[in-house]
Amino acid sequence: MDALSFEDRRASVVRLLSYGGLIPFVGGAALAWMAEGDVRAAVVRAVVVYAVSILSFIGAIHWGRILSGRDGETSGPAWLAWGVAPSLLGWGATLLPSGLTVPALILTFLLAWAVDRSAAADGRYPRWFGTLRTRLTVVVCLTLAALIPLAG
Repeated sequence: MDALSFEDRRASVVRLLSYGGLIPFVGGAALAWMAEGDVRAAVVRAVVVYAVSILSFIGAIHWGRILSGRDGETSGPAWLAWGVAPSLLGWGATLLPSGLTVPALILTFLLAWAVDRSAAADGRYPRWFGTLRTRLTVVVCLTLAALIPLAG
């Protein structure tokens, strides 16, 4: 018999992939600080594009939950509407003046974190998910904040 339950294995895979998803944020921020000129600008832009793609993913998890047909879920339309908000807010951030893009992305990540923590606390996701989202959001926001002086 396997020592880990399906839920434990699933949580381990989610954590591994999630922490791996931080590599472009952390590596990009470090590289941006080491680079100069056009290379620096390209690296900052790459991190911004990655951040927007991650915001789209963060919103989409709510669609996955609703579309899975989970028993007792009565807030489908509201959660589906929220599910598109992070991607739209992230895209909108890229349309702002360059000095405002990264701060707007940070605010969007914090908003998405607050919604996801609430969803986990309400039992819509496993308890460990809220903790994971907190850790990921802290790292993402700190690395994005490190780019603010370079992005304007």
